[in-house]
Order: sequence, then C-alpha cells, then structure tokens
Amino acid sequence: MEVIARDHAGRPDLAAARRACARFVPIAGAVVAGHWVPSVAVLGQWGPFASLPGELCRWQGPRGSARVALTFDDGPDPEGTPRVLDALDELGIRATFFVLGERARAHPDLVEEVARRGHQIGTHGDRHAHHLVRSPLWVRRDILRARDAMAALGHPARWYRPAYGQPTGSTLAIARAVGLRTVLWSAWGREWAAAGPQEVAARVARRLRSGAIVLLHDSDRFGPRGMSRRTLEALPLVAAELRRRSLEPVTMDELMA
Repeated sequence: MEVIARDHAGRPDLAAARRACARFVPIAGAVVAGHWVPSVAVLGQWGPFASLPGELCRWQGPRGSARVALTFDDGPDPEGTPRVLDALDELGIRATFFVLGERARAHPDLVEEVARRGHQIGTHGDRHAHHLVRSPLWVRRDILRARDAMAALGHPARWYRPAYGQPTGSTLAIARAVGLRTVLWSAWGREWAAAGPQEVAARVARRLRSGAIVLLHDSDRFGPRGMSRRTLEALPLVAAELRRRSLEPVTMDELMA
C-alpha cells in the first residue's frame, strides 16, 4: 500500500513528509512526557511536581499541623513486620503500612495484626513492578487487583503508593479514577543504602518537619538483606527526634484530617 506522498512528477514529496512529521512530533512528545515526567520528577523530588494538586499526588500533609506520618512499604513480611509492630507499640506510635496485594493474600493474618494494633493500611499495588515499563492496561489491572484484595480482607485502602514511588501519568489518572489517593513521601531513610541505623535516622531528620510523610520499609524482599533491621533499629532514634521537635506521629488519615 502506497503511504509516501508524491509530487506531480511522481517523486517523493519531502515537504509534505516534513509537514506530517511536524504535526506528529508534538503529539508523540506529549504522550511521552505524560508517561515519563511524573516518574523522573519523583526521582529528584522535583519542586514543581511536588506542588501539583493533592488530588493527583500527595507528597506531604499540612505544614502547620505539627503532625508527621510514618509509613512502611513492601509488607506484610513474616520476619520484618511483626518486629516493626512490636517496636511501634513500645514507642507509642501509630503508622500507615502500604502493603502489596500479592503479599497480603499470602499473609492475611499479618494484615489483620497490623489493623488490630491500630495502624492504617494502604495499598502498594499488587506486584512490586516498575510502571515505567508497563502499559496503562497493566497498571490498571495491578491497581484494581490490589484494591480488591484489601477490600476482600476487610481493610479497604484509601491511600495508594506505586512501586518504587515511581508513578507515570497513567498511574496517577487510573488511581484517581478508581477511588485511590496517590501518596509519595517528603522524607525517607533510604535503608538499602545506609551503613547503619544512625544514617537512616539522620536522613529522615534532614527533611523532618511539620506535615512530613516519612518512608521506611518493614521488609527486605525488594532490597538487600538487613534493610528492615536497619529500619527497626532506627525507629527509636526517629521517635526521639520527633519528640525533640514536638511532632506527633499519626496515620495518613489523621495527617490529612
């Protein structure tokens, strides 16, 4: 089938081809930008992106609240989650756990225990897969499967954090369409890259302020062995810093109330 424009002499019409290309490039660029920009922006916690309306993506809570939300990703984990729960009990802290659907189905007793101890449960998607290399259809199926898993366990999620904290444009649009509020973080421990708990706590402290959303991990499943142990050992240090700054640790719902 002939698809190349030709002039009256039958030669390829390069000018027409250039005009067609000029029309196509902005459209293709917009599609690529909509997919990639949110994810790339998150990598650097880019200021303009962080200022987007909270309905699309929440990075932090109200700055004047004197409250902070501690959040934990990648569970439930039979080894790490119970230890973190015990530590939070000892410290008198309530937190929010962003759980994976596939892990929640495998360990429903741990999901129930998280809720029984007074913590909030959000969803981290069904599988811990990067959205940058997934289609919008795959993202939708993953989000819906995770949402439905939590509802089936009796703990429907309101808050959603994409795997690796890397949303695409499709991620943000789909989560909102199915009734989930996307949340990232404003402070994190980067436990996988820390030499010890002191370094984890120091990283959190550098960006700890009123309204902060703190990211930590209660599982080693998607990081180096010992990552959740560093989280566990850093918690008393983080709690001490919260007290020093008169910041109250609360759940995501309480932070945003």
